[in-house]
Order: sequence, then C-alpha cells, then structure tokens
Amino acid sequence: MRNYLIKGVVATFCLSMLLVPAPVTAQSSDLGLSIRVTPTITAPGTTVGVIAMVTNNTSSKMRSTVTFTSLSPCGVVTSIGYNRLSLNPGQTIMVTTTYPIAPDACLGMYEISVATKSGGGKNSSAAATPSATAYLTVQ
Repeated sequence: MRNYLIKGVVATFCLSMLLVPAPVTAQSSDLGLSIRVTPTITAPGTTVGVIAMVTNNTSSKMRSTVTFTSLSPCGVVTSIGYNRLSLNPGQTIMVTTTYPIAPDACLGMYEISVATKSGGGKNSSAAATPSATAYLTVQ
C-alpha cells in the first residue's frame, strides 16, 4: 500500500512539473514581448503577479502602450491594467502588475494576455501589435 502511495505522489509531482508553463513570447519586426504569471496555480481570493518583458527591436526610440487582460473560463474579460513606455533602440523594459483573483472566481484555466500597441519608430514600416498569453489555473 505504501509503495502505491509513493508512486502516486511521484507521478503527480512529475505531471505537475510538465504542466508548469514557461514564459510565452511573441515577436514582431519592431517589438519583442514575453509574459509570465507567478504562481501558475492559485486559489480564489489570492493575488498573482504578472511580468512582461518588452524589447524595442528597432534602431530608433519607440513609444508603446502595454495592456494586460484576463479571460476567465466563464468567458469574463477583465482589464488588469496598462503602462505607457518609451524605449530606446535595443532596450528591454520589465513591466509588472498584480492580479487579484476574486473570492467567488470561476475555477479553471485563465488566459492572462499582454499586448503592445505602438506607432513604430523612425525606421519602422508599420505599426506593430504583438501579444503573448500565459495561463493561470484557479482551483
């Protein structure tokens, strides 16, 4: 009986390590973007951290607006927040925010997204709007 319990715990641990998502990245010609949510598994009534990295891939200064949103398994879209950035050529800026999970939140997988909107730099040919999504499990 003890052997089955140990095997079950080890199997659960290995499966949970496979399900932990890595940071998700998006790339356009002008902007690089990645997002991470920590922790990736939480309970209703807690707060999670959301971290985005935004990189200016152009050779000129660029202004951009970073927007965070959440899509619950119940279909509710929530605006988490936004930041306005000014990036020098090749510069990467970390943008962080917190996301409080309501005590009566739906259980399941949440999509936490970050999107940037930019008019582009001097050498940019078009406006860039990359986005990236990370996943949060509320149980």
